[in-house]
Amino acid sequence: MHYIGKKFVLGCLAGTLAVTGLTGCSSKLDGTSIVATVNGVDIPLGVVSFMTRYQQAQTQQMYEMYFGGADAGMWDQVTDEDTGETYGESARSDVLEQVEKLYLLMENAKDYDVEITEGEQKKITEAAQAFMEANTEETLANLGVSQSDVEAALEIQTYESKMFDPIVADVDTEVSDDEAQQTSVTYVEVTAEEEDADAEDADVTASENEGEGEEEATPEEKAQQILDEVLATADADMDAIAKDVDEDLSATETHFTANPPEKEEDEEEDYGEVPQAVQDVVKDLADGEVAGELVEEDGSYYVVRLEKAFDEEATEDEKESIVSQRKQDMYDDTVDGWKKDADIQEDKKVLKTLKVTSNLKFTFKQEEEPEEEATEDASEVSENENGDGEEAAEETPEEPEEEAAEDASEVSENENGDGEEAAEETPKEETPGDEDKAEADTSEGSEEAAE
Repeated sequence: MHYIGKKFVLGCLAGTLAVTGLTGCSSKLDGTSIVATVNGVDIPLGVVSFMTRYQQAQTQQMYEMYFGGADAGMWDQVTDEDTGETYGESARSDVLEQVEKLYLLMENAKDYDVEITEGEQKKITEAAQAFMEANTEETLANLGVSQSDVEAALEIQTYESKMFDPIVADVDTEVSDDEAQQTSVTYVEVTAEEEDADAEDADVTASENEGEGEEEATPEEKAQQILDEVLATADADMDAIAKDVDEDLSATETHFTANPPEKEEDEEEDYGEVPQAVQDVVKDLADGEVAGELVEEDGSYYVVRLEKAFDEEATEDEKESIVSQRKQDMYDDTVDGWKKDADIQEDKKVLKTLKVTSNLKFTFKQEEEPEEEATEDASEVSENENGDGEEAAEETPEEPEEEAAEDASEVSENENGDGEEAAEETPKEETPGDEDKAEADTSEGSEEAAE
């Protein structure tokens, strides 16, 4: 499985990272251990830890945003029944693989005349120093992160952000109308109802309802009624007509590639693709014309109208999409080629010391900075020791409009009476020029929610 995307979202020194409520395993992580080497260059575990925790925080943010709760033990769920690998272990391995690719990007940067400028290096150092100053020694020890680790993480991500364009510079950006042609259609789908599991009960119900009103029309009859009304109405509103026949029905306005490339035998159909029967019937229609008969496919009935055989706007958008995909393919092929030829050695025992489990919880709270402010503040850290007392502080980083530095992070650490620790991390991806303000919230323990 792939835990993260093709690019890390920390970006080029523009995000803010805040970690709150760090609890869980009380053992300190040895970030100086070498977890891998890439063509002889050592990768400290601290670098992988820093980026893994950042990714955990983003995942936690996604769960809270889309599912309204915590991860519900997500990290401990087994994703590979054969090996017993958990989601957290898979995520950790994915981060290491991505870090290895970033080191390869840095190694090959000279071939593309890419380098980190003096100004960028200064901002990297300042951001790393601010992160270190914002966190307690105990918290940093549990994260296994040193200033050099933070600087290294920011450096390789800076190279990543600067290398994409040079790598894809030779991509063919010419796309013909024929290749990108988009055909726009409007159609209403009436799906055949599933057969009643108990035919006798269905007959009884129909008998009881006899005389109370007309029997409900079949899917085919509904579709035919819609078609008749659409054909009889100039510039028919297919959606309104469909809802008038059955309030649960609606019209779909979409477009599809008129001349798609042939699919490989093992290639799956695209999700949400326009039904093939609909694509076929509009080939014989003029713009604005409605198919005179119902179109049937897989038990569904379709009322179809061709809007434009050649939709100019949609075609132009498709051209941009094709070029974008070409660039991404070239970038991926280039980096994957480097990785294939590279001498990469990994120390699995060292990697396993970085625990990614569900007793680590990451959340964040962020507020936007006013546009006209151009000051950068250091972060504050709060540490809460249950049973022994509480300390709390907030960090408020600000980023000047013209600067490309990643602000320091907030971290708070909780040590439960049972010795377990849980972490909450507050990440945000920005682009140079954005201004952010991050606040840390201290929380204890882990929350349970459905994945």
